[in-house]
Amino acid sequence: MAESIVDANILIEVLRGNDGLQFFIETLDCAINTTVYVELIQGAKNKSEVARIEKSLRQFPLIHFNESISLLTIDLIRRYSKSHGLMFGDAVIAATCLDHQVALVTYNAKDFRFIDGLELKIPEF
Repeated sequence: MAESIVDANILIEVLRGNDGLQFFIETLDCAINTTVYVELIQGAKNKSEVARIEKSLRQFPLIHFNESISLLTIDLIRRYSKSHGLMFGDAVIAATCLDHQVALVTYNAKDFRFIDGLELKIPEF
């Protein structure tokens, strides 16, 4: 199992050609979850960009939703959506990390730092 899940904002920078970040990600044992995959595809400009993104994503194991992640997502939304503005997609990503006991690699620490038990890795690239 992976030691980290990579957030979409990190992969967007890698796709834009950030070589330092690419190298950093390659040094980690990373996976992505369904939400990150869908966010990247949804943000693509056209079908050829979708194909390029999907080709890049093949290097990562893909973690799918399950009952445990769904229940954790509900709990996180209940606890943090009103007090901290936690959004559904971020809740699913955090729940996946918590369920699999792995860190989240992200540039958006502000979206997650209030979640009890969630380890964040913030690259400096």
